[in-house]
Amino acid sequence: MGMFDFRRCDGFAGSIPQKFIDTRFPKCPMCGTHEPYWKLKDKMEMMGNRTLFLCDKCGAILSATTADLSGFSSNKASILTTAGLFNAIGKKASGKSVGTVYMKVEEVGNAQTTKVYQGKEMPIEELQALAESL
Repeated sequence: MGMFDFRRCDGFAGSIPQKFIDTRFPKCPMCGTHEPYWKLKDKMEMMGNRTLFLCDKCGAILSATTADLSGFSSNKASILTTAGLFNAIGKKASGKSVGTVYMKVEEVGNAQTTKVYQGKEMPIEELQALAESL
């Protein structure tokens, strides 16, 4: 997974995930930097696509499912879409709440104090609270 694959998506195509990360994480939950320059990259997975978010300061990588990013979790009607359905089934199977957006810490980056979060998936609110505590 090369760092050079990540890019800013300020244009129309990547604007939903870019706005999502910029507005929900004005502070990196791993290194605490204000206004991290988040870059994105898509990744294909069995249960659907994920978008990866890279903090340019510490190299931390967070991810969320495309279904969560597009608001499928908060919009019950769209569970009828295939991505929404897979997302809901995947969440139910792993004991997660279908109406909650989950973020995964793919890489903790160089902020080694956060090593405990490596590979963890948690509700977005928990990650936001972590960012606020830094």
